[in-house]
Amino acid sequence: MTESPIPSPPRAQRRALRLALTVGLVAATVGALGVYAARRALARDAVTSWLRAQGVESQITFQAFDPGGFTGALTVGPTQDPDLTAEAIEIRYDLLGFWTGDRFGARVTSVRLVRPKLKARWHGGRLSLGALDPLVETLRKRPADANSALPDIQLVDGRLRLDTDQGRLMAQADALTAGGRLQRLDLVFAPATLSTPDATLATGPAEMHLVTHGAQIAVALAARINQGQMRAPDGPGRIGPLDLRLSGQLPYPDLKGHRADGDLLLTLDGHAATASWGATMVQDLTQTLSFKGRVTGWGDGLGVTGAVTSATGAATARLGGTRLEAPSLTVQATEVAWTAKAGAQGQLRLTAAARRLDQGDLVLAKLGADLTGPARIEAGRLSLALSGPAATRGAWTGLGPARSGDSPGDAGLKRALASFALNAPAVTLSAGPQGLSLDLPRALTLRTDTGGTGQLNRLGSPLYAQGGGGFHLALAGGGLPQADLAISRYSLAGGAFAGQARLDAKGSLGPVVDAHVAASGTVRIADGALAFTADRCADLAAGRLELGANDLSVISGQLCPTRGPLFQLGGGSWRAQGTTKALAAEVPFLQVAIRAASGPLDLASRHGDLALDADIQRASLADTAPDRRFNPLLAKGQARLAKAHWTGAFALSDASGRPLAQAALTHDGGAGAGGVTFDTGLLAFTPGGLQPAALSPKASMIGDPAQGAARFQGRIDWTSAGSTSGGTLDVGGLDFMSPAGAVSGLKGRIVFTSLAPLAAAPGQSLTADTVAALTPLTGAQVTFGLDHDAVQVSAAGFGLSGGQVRVEPFEIPFAGGTWRAAVTVKEVELADLVEASPFADRMDLKAKVSGRIPFAMTPQGVRIEGGELHAVSPGRISIRREALTGVQGAGGAPAVDPKAPVAAPAAAAAVTAVANADPYSDFVYQAMENLSFEALTAEVASRPGGRLGVIFHIKGEHDPPKRAEIKLTAREVLTRKILRTLPLPSGTKVDLTLDTSVNLDQLLGDLADYQRLRGSRPVQP
Repeated sequence: MTESPIPSPPRAQRRALRLALTVGLVAATVGALGVYAARRALARDAVTSWLRAQGVESQITFQAFDPGGFTGALTVGPTQDPDLTAEAIEIRYDLLGFWTGDRFGARVTSVRLVRPKLKARWHGGRLSLGALDPLVETLRKRPADANSALPDIQLVDGRLRLDTDQGRLMAQADALTAGGRLQRLDLVFAPATLSTPDATLATGPAEMHLVTHGAQIAVALAARINQGQMRAPDGPGRIGPLDLRLSGQLPYPDLKGHRADGDLLLTLDGHAATASWGATMVQDLTQTLSFKGRVTGWGDGLGVTGAVTSATGAATARLGGTRLEAPSLTVQATEVAWTAKAGAQGQLRLTAAARRLDQGDLVLAKLGADLTGPARIEAGRLSLALSGPAATRGAWTGLGPARSGDSPGDAGLKRALASFALNAPAVTLSAGPQGLSLDLPRALTLRTDTGGTGQLNRLGSPLYAQGGGGFHLALAGGGLPQADLAISRYSLAGGAFAGQARLDAKGSLGPVVDAHVAASGTVRIADGALAFTADRCADLAAGRLELGANDLSVISGQLCPTRGPLFQLGGGSWRAQGTTKALAAEVPFLQVAIRAASGPLDLASRHGDLALDADIQRASLADTAPDRRFNPLLAKGQARLAKAHWTGAFALSDASGRPLAQAALTHDGGAGAGGVTFDTGLLAFTPGGLQPAALSPKASMIGDPAQGAARFQGRIDWTSAGSTSGGTLDVGGLDFMSPAGAVSGLKGRIVFTSLAPLAAAPGQSLTADTVAALTPLTGAQVTFGLDHDAVQVSAAGFGLSGGQVRVEPFEIPFAGGTWRAAVTVKEVELADLVEASPFADRMDLKAKVSGRIPFAMTPQGVRIEGGELHAVSPGRISIRREALTGVQGAGGAPAVDPKAPVAAPAAAAAVTAVANADPYSDFVYQAMENLSFEALTAEVASRPGGRLGVIFHIKGEHDPPKRAEIKLTAREVLTRKILRTLPLPSGTKVDLTLDTSVNLDQLLGDLADYQRLRGSRPVQP
């Protein structure tokens, strides 16, 4: 079966159809021509209507319009202040329709903006494009068409103005994308000033360039910060000019596949002329940071692996009082692995170095540390554990430069600290949740070029952790002090070191030689200076304080804290300041000892110049001379030392606080000359008040009570060649008790040629009006001198009982021992002496004698060495017979014929007892009881046992008060036996030698007791 053919339309119908098509085509052509003629207006109205529908006010002007695109000018936003303008916008597109198999429309193939200007604002973390915000919001909400191709976009000479809360940014931009991939981006930023409440940033020109090469993007950034300022409570910060350059390559991100795999190479170079923060300042700072590795993943799965090298350096850096020259820090991180979730980890090698470090008087050179170990950053926290060696060489000049006049202690210490090496074989640097810590698993050692050694170890906890720590330092040898220093609980803040210290040190510093210090308190080191504030009194001792010819020795005591540091050191100077307590010292050149001194003290050395300010509120002075010159005194006053010139003023008093003298000190250190003056003023001695014996042992012979006045003026002068001293003692009418009796009117002047030791030139003289001895002594005078060994008496004498007694020149040594002298007696009447003596009840003697008695003063007492006395005129002696017990006489019974002289027999008869005496021996006792003599001699000499032997030789006659005769009975005449006591006839001639002895030591003791009863001081044997 076959289909039937479709019938053709009638001819008329065909004609009508052709006509209709012809008319329609003509109409369409005419319409198209009309539309084309009005294409710009239509396009402008269409675009502005669409933008207005999106809430965007705009104006657009088309310069060219063709089927493949158009060119125009665009203004968006208010006419007077548009948010976006473009001098030219060129859009190329392809028409779509049934001929392309698409819906009717257009596909933009390229967009070119020439000199667009965009205004934007960043506020509160949000970006605003002004009038374009509604359009942006609409486009943001529209889902992306995955099948649509992105147009190529070219931005030519664009301008961006971005206003922020911190300031305005202006930029010029050129960009090119192709197929949705950035091909090139060039940004040039104009200088700007950005400010926040805490910072101000003034930038210079900046450029950023991005260029895509295949799967990589090359990046280059160059920026300058003219000046940056930061404000913070711990001090302002500044930086600038700062130049930054960044270059490198990174993988082009796959935005559709959400991947960014590829090599990552970055290098950042920075240079700042200056940078500072608070007390820290860095000059000529350079930084180079490079990374070489790979990037993989996207978003939370993004990861980076590779190696990092960082090198930071500067010409100089100052941290507070510390200055670093050419500091550098190099960090090498290998096996670096970072992910967005887990953070970063790797192996670090940290190398720190500096050519020189200056902190006040401390200089370190060739500083270096090389530490290695693992590191990790997780959740923004750094943890690391690095270890390695560190070393440096150094010098400390806190005592100033070496000088020819340095003390041995200073010279040794300066040499030791002029060059030393510090070596830490193991240093550990750790970081973790507790912060940064530094430790020394092994001791840090110090070695000086002079052989000194030191060791520093941690004390308990790590050397440094959480802002502080503790350590122990021991020093010894090579000119270093022998020191043991423990620092606990120290802290580091603001470039300052502060900690609790305990110190025990021995050594020499400045004028202090062989010192020993034990102290505890707080030590602070800042700006190159050390300050020690004690928490208790520091124990001090020193072998010597060198003050030229005026050294102090055997020093001990305490220095107690007051309001400020007890000790400060730095800048070539040191200072000790506090209150002395129980200070003691020997003053050899004065032969004086200082005891229990107390008062404020300020002792300092400023660049080698010693200064002192001492307020001595109380001190005891003791005489240390072999022959003591004065009894202990109390002193108070002030001493000053400034510019090598000493001054001082002191008030001296006795133990009861009675004023005794004023002393003044002057010394010119440059000339090496000075002196001390003493002036007692007029001292008044009164019974019950001040007494001479309380002032000096030299006045021990001046017994209580003494009344009168005296004045002493003295001076001790010294130069570099030695010292001299002298003084005068003026006594004007002094009454006192002496061992010989009451002395009245003692007066005179003693000129001392030396006070240390005590010396006076020969010819010094003292006189007394009277001495109330056993019999009054009149016109007493002594002339003497003193040298360093002895008192030299050149003359001494007095009037006694109508005669004169003189002492021949002699010396009394200060060292004690035996000394000798001789007394010359001339026409002294003994009657008054015997009558006033303890022998008055046993004898009567009327004799005027002369003679010479040598004697010696020995440790055992007075010893007479062969003295002789003789009567110069007839006299009379009467000795009770009981006083002659034990006396040996030479001679016999006198003749019985009263008219004939009696010749003494040649044989000696021993008289043993009065009761048993025969009549003839009894004549001896009768003769001595009433004897008138014409000649009398006495030989005086000491005998063993402290006895004094006297051999009398007397020629005279028996002269009793009542004439006596012998009357014999016939039997007595015939038997020649006389059994009764016979009287010795008057006128019987006597030639008698009498040998007797007395206990001289006991006699002097009895005399001392006798004088005590009279109110005098004991006799000094």
